[in-house]
Amino acid sequence: MKWLRYTLSSLVLSSALALAGCGGGGNPEPEPSADPIADEEIVDLGDLIQQDPDAAAAAEVIGDPATLLAEGKKQGDKARSDVAAVMSFIKEAAQGEPARKGVTADGRAYAQWVKTIQSVEITFSAVRMTQDRLRYLLQGKATDGSKKPLLTGIFVKKGPKTGGGRFHVNLTNVSDLYNAPGADGSVHFWFANHKGDKRGRRIAYVNVVRRDDPQMQKVNYGADLVRLVGMGGRFRAVGVGDVIPDLPGPEAIGLRILWKAGEGGRAAAAVASLGPAPKLLGTAHECWDKDGLRTAYKDDNPNNDAMNPDEGDLAMCAGFAEEAPPDQGDVSADGQDADPELDALLEESGAMDIDAAEADAADAIGQ
Repeated sequence: MKWLRYTLSSLVLSSALALAGCGGGGNPEPEPSADPIADEEIVDLGDLIQQDPDAAAAAEVIGDPATLLAEGKKQGDKARSDVAAVMSFIKEAAQGEPARKGVTADGRAYAQWVKTIQSVEITFSAVRMTQDRLRYLLQGKATDGSKKPLLTGIFVKKGPKTGGGRFHVNLTNVSDLYNAPGADGSVHFWFANHKGDKRGRRIAYVNVVRRDDPQMQKVNYGADLVRLVGMGGRFRAVGVGDVIPDLPGPEAIGLRILWKAGEGGRAAAAVASLGPAPKLLGTAHECWDKDGLRTAYKDDNPNNDAMNPDEGDLAMCAGFAEEAPPDQGDVSADGQDADPELDALLEESGAMDIDAAEADAADAIGQ
């Protein structure tokens, strides 16, 4: 499990991902478009930032009593909720007519909404880069009157409120304005929701450190999700947390979950110590039924048998055959266990064509 050594330099935090799958850089300068911004061009991420009921039921059982797997689930859910919290500002702000709209000096249509949300003045701006490509900028007004970027990014429209994109959430600015989530760094979020039967997202935490733990170093880690609408999905994550209090330092957790709606699912995990002498602690597998109840479990840690004895048949669970936990060949140096099907879905949506600099841009839209 050499991948744990590769991720050691970039993983040191418990929360739930840095750049994984940065799209190709050097995009050509687009032709300006002055067509007015329409409501259907404000993306609705819907179930990409809501917990799937079947996944949630399964996740409650992962790690109960398999504590290691529970920690992996918690990290993935934290990633989703951090993005969802900021995206909810866009949904709330972009209601009704914009406060300002028009055309920028270089001929691009823009619209700008201003609302007070949780006692902070929020400005959400959208500018049309090309006919189907829009730049988003979400800002919060600080006590000194300055506007702090909370979210920047590009939405590539494929249909009404749907398509692909890449957004960056500035955790430092969000924490400064709202005293939550209490972290510095950024979250990079790629998504694809242009297909009726499939959704996909990739979340990467970049140079993140929690403010309540000054001993923590900056860390990168990530999670991928593919959701088959109404059928199930799968989740892959690499994260860090102190899940074994008796050992010094945090542990790295590589986790893969698969589930089917109304049937159940299975998980595979690899865990390693990140203390003074990093080493693989073991791998674990678990299955559950449609009610989220464990049907089978196995790990290769001999010290864990008293709390979590091996039980049941892992050969096939909810129609899923046993798969290996993430290993060196699967996990990148930045802590990402990427899903090939998600890679293809994001590519098709246009999300992978947006480079980091373009997603980071915080132009003074409409000024």
